[in-house]
Amino acid sequence: MKAVVKQSTNLDLRAVRLGLDELILMENAGIALAKLIKKERKKLQNKRVLFLLGGGNNAADGLVALRHLKKAKAYKMGFKENAMFLKQEQILKNYGFSFLKKEPKIKRYGVIVDCIFGSGFKGNLDAKTANFLKKINQHKALKIACDIPTALGSEVCFKADITLSMGAFKELLLEDFAKEFVGKLKLAKLGISHRLFTHKTKNYLLEKKDLTLIKRKAGTNKGDYGHIAVVGNGGAANLAGLGALNFGAGLVSLVKEKSNSALLMQKENLNFNFNAAALGMGLLNLELLKDENLSKKPLVLDANAFLDEAILPFLQKEDVVLTPHPKEFTRLFKMCFKQDLNVQDLQKNRFFYAQKFTQTYPCILVLKGANTIISQKDECFIVNLGCANLAKGGSGDVLAGMIAALLGAGFSPLKAAKNAVLAHALTSKAYRFNANSFDALKLIKGLKCL
Repeated sequence: MKAVVKQSTNLDLRAVRLGLDELILMENAGIALAKLIKKERKKLQNKRVLFLLGGGNNAADGLVALRHLKKAKAYKMGFKENAMFLKQEQILKNYGFSFLKKEPKIKRYGVIVDCIFGSGFKGNLDAKTANFLKKINQHKALKIACDIPTALGSEVCFKADITLSMGAFKELLLEDFAKEFVGKLKLAKLGISHRLFTHKTKNYLLEKKDLTLIKRKAGTNKGDYGHIAVVGNGGAANLAGLGALNFGAGLVSLVKEKSNSALLMQKENLNFNFNAAALGMGLLNLELLKDENLSKKPLVLDANAFLDEAILPFLQKEDVVLTPHPKEFTRLFKMCFKQDLNVQDLQKNRFFYAQKFTQTYPCILVLKGANTIISQKDECFIVNLGCANLAKGGSGDVLAGMIAALLGAGFSPLKAAKNAVLAHALTSKAYRFNANSFDALKLIKGLKCL
């Protein structure tokens, strides 16, 4: 896991207070950026590197990187320069470095490094800078952003292939709208271990190595791995059931729904000994939300469950996992807070709304998206490994079944949500064929490769 922070300014100040001089932090940031550039340009035919510089600390990191590189050029964009920038600029000049005087011809360069603005930028770019960035974004050079792509979240921003985040990942980099602009996310250490630098952070980015699966032991039977009840309709219910079964559940029963698989059992009602349930996938009879048998079991609520206020009592339970996509979350949000929320506003600030919800309700929220957020109380985990091939009907139904499988096998609700979402994303990422051909059945089959 890697820590995720709202912004790293307080972490930088803490490091300085504990003895790491600001110049040391900047030196390590610049060295990390230079190492990344050296590594990446080895893969390219055109190895010419161009730095685009603002005038703040982000640009100063770039000036440090320039000292550690050969045959790199730099162009100052004409912004106000702070003391740290001027200090690093003078060091470069002392060694004979000279800056480009005219706006560079972008096509000459194989690598373009964005050190214009960092996290302190607010608002929109001026027309000249915006037009320049549009031209850069159209060029096929490898584009690397220092810390945060310039103007990320604005109408025009730098579109990076790689973003090197300094010290810790920022929430902004993991908002859904940012995914196409940040490219691959990489982390730079600033002269101290990541754990010590980030201190008491409770937000984390999950990685492949964090995945824990159900482990089958010799001498066990199907009952040791949980009996899952799936309460839904049609193909959606069957997909959830197959997702649960292929992710390790011992038994799966569809309630009041005909199975289209010999592997799934059927039950007429919820009056049987199940270990966990998934409810809502295609479900038409929402009266089932009021069934008393659900109140004593770990539960996944998905899809149509968010259409009825009968869901509200479940939000007070710590062993309930909600799995809404953005539109479903806006419905849930209105039910809970009596406020309208549109999908566009949600997608611009997913962390804020997810945390507002889980600070009020003790259940677990899995807010699905390009970067899925798993949150409970003041803890938050993000999975950014999923691919666009998951944007197809049925993917969420499978996920609901997968979470239920882990609940039935005895995983804590938060651990079940984290590991199912991570496995779901990794399976989609492993698909090597045309992304348009991926579907929920291929997702289920892909679980065998984890």
